[in-house]
Amino acid sequence: MMIRSLLRQRHQSTPHLSSSIRSISTTPSLQQAMPAPKTSSEEPKTAQKKVIKTKEKSGSASKMAAKEAKTNRLVDLMTKAYDAPITPPPKVSDEEMAIRAMIGRNYVIGSFKRHNENNHDLAVKIRMKKHAMKLLPKEGEMGDTPIEGEKNTVYGKWRKAAFKVNGNWGPPDSRPIPLLTPPIEGFDASLYMDAEDES
Repeated sequence: MMIRSLLRQRHQSTPHLSSSIRSISTTPSLQQAMPAPKTSSEEPKTAQKKVIKTKEKSGSASKMAAKEAKTNRLVDLMTKAYDAPITPPPKVSDEEMAIRAMIGRNYVIGSFKRHNENNHDLAVKIRMKKHAMKLLPKEGEMGDTPIEGEKNTVYGKWRKAAFKVNGNWGPPDSRPIPLLTPPIEGFDASLYMDAEDES
């Protein structure tokens, strides 16, 4: 009982210690050995800096980054080319414009003439071929002889060969290709065709 009363007296004489430190013993040496009390919540708190860990890029990641940078460079280049101002052609005299108009008109007339001649030639050949196919003797007519070892006859084989469709169909090799520019005087295409065939 006596110890308790002594403890109460000491606690009452030192009220600041009773609120901050709770311990069984009130010996001053023990109280000094205890950790310091926490500071009040009114003091400003400082934010801790976050440490961002950066991973080193692997070989594939660096390749992807280089590829992306290259594509961005190409996109920028294409955008600049697209947005570039259009340079107008140099001014031409009226005489030069008249010469160009005459050349273009003659080229169109010549192209139509060549086109019509080619189409007329093909139409005549098709008409003659159809007429010749109608005149072919039919299988089993007088004069037809069977082929040994085959079910066909001579006339039947002729007809089959005449009606066979060429697998390599399309425009003939002699047909000229349409050009974007009028023909050039003194230009010999055979010189360049030989060089292309060699390569």
